[in-house]
Amino acid sequence: MRKVILILIGLAMAAALPVLGHWARHSPGPVCALDGVKIDPLFQVRVVDDRGTSHRFCCIGCAEAWLTRDQAGAAAVYVTDEATGKEIDAASAYFVRSSVVTTPATGNRIHAFQHQVDAERHADACGGRVLSGAEKPLRLRPAAGVFARPPADELICCRAFSPRLEP
Repeated sequence: MRKVILILIGLAMAAALPVLGHWARHSPGPVCALDGVKIDPLFQVRVVDDRGTSHRFCCIGCAEAWLTRDQAGAAAVYVTDEATGKEIDAASAYFVRSSVVTTPATGNRIHAFQHQVDAERHADACGGRVLSGAEKPLRLRPAAGVFARPPADELICCRAFSPRLEP
């Protein structure tokens, strides 16, 4: 009788192993291509390389660091408008550097907005300023979509402001 019980327990364990293995490998969702941090869709940055492959990042800083480190040819860069959650072209976005850290793991303080009024509202509310000219992150050179390296002091991994976070 004891042998039968041990055999049944062994069969049950053998049947459960594939299920447990699948559960253990289950991904928590999309993760950053640079540091593996889980991506909050509201703050996602997507870089399309010159081969048409999309690379997703948890923040603007991670995308910049990845582009600089790998010297990848970026055909396009998209950020998420923090006011609406919609993906927009980074070239037309308004960026704000503020006191709000959006991803503790990366320390990001750069935020992206589609409309200038939203960017200014965030800057006023959170002790920040709207970035312009060479300060703007994720710039592509006009010729063939080549990534323009930001100044070294801007290569800090970052993540954007969320209405869910307190300033």
